[in-house]
Amino acid sequence: MEAGSSTPLLNGRGAKDARITLANTLGLYGPIGALSQSLLGGVGVKTITLRRHQKLFFLQEGKPRLFVVKKGWVGICHSVKNYGQDIGNVYMPGDIVGLRESFFDHQDVAILALQHCELERVAAEDLHELFEAHDDIRKAIVSYVMVNDNIAIARLRSCTHHKAEERVAHYLLEVYARYRFKQDDDADFFSLPITQEVIGELLGMTSVHVSRCMTALEQKKLIRKSRTVVKLLEPERLKEQTGFDEQLMYGHVYMN
Repeated sequence: MEAGSSTPLLNGRGAKDARITLANTLGLYGPIGALSQSLLGGVGVKTITLRRHQKLFFLQEGKPRLFVVKKGWVGICHSVKNYGQDIGNVYMPGDIVGLRESFFDHQDVAILALQHCELERVAAEDLHELFEAHDDIRKAIVSYVMVNDNIAIARLRSCTHHKAEERVAHYLLEVYARYRFKQDDDADFFSLPITQEVIGELLGMTSVHVSRCMTALEQKKLIRKSRTVVKLLEPERLKEQTGFDEQLMYGHVYMN
């Protein structure tokens, strides 16, 4: 995909952004009844924006918060760090940041904006009350946490079993699968607006090594990339080479 070319995935984002709500997001991970949808819609939220590299801590006055990503990509990191940016995971539009962490003590955990982004802030205690009172909301929340844990486990397995080039290919397939799940879009191109340094932190590699792997995949005509867009030219071949299995991430959701 050449830089500057338009794609269906990158156009019309406003309409998709408007559909990103707490209720709609959780509804992807499990069936939610009309009453629960209404209750989730009534949970107080506040829209906030972050500039690139700005940090936002999960705790405010001792009360945990979580965030629905409306626009932009963010990372989750610890406030005390000795190397890199200490990014443990990254989130794209349509993700809920801090849902799992809201059930634990996470005073040193913060959101790091990887680009200019827009978030909806939700009081965790309000959602926890609904979690306790409504089975469908509880099941959807557990399902969401399971999917994100599955993604992290699959990525870790790739990092411990594959060489660098296969790790990068596996991560590209992961992002591709996450887009497809959220947007019901079968296009083989997607936005990847995070830096190679961030990808390297996720995969245990240097940014230089990530760059070399991306170039190697492109030279083998497996992908095509511009500055922020990746096109998978041979997704099935990449799956065969990396052992990527989308069912390991979303299998229990598809069975519902």
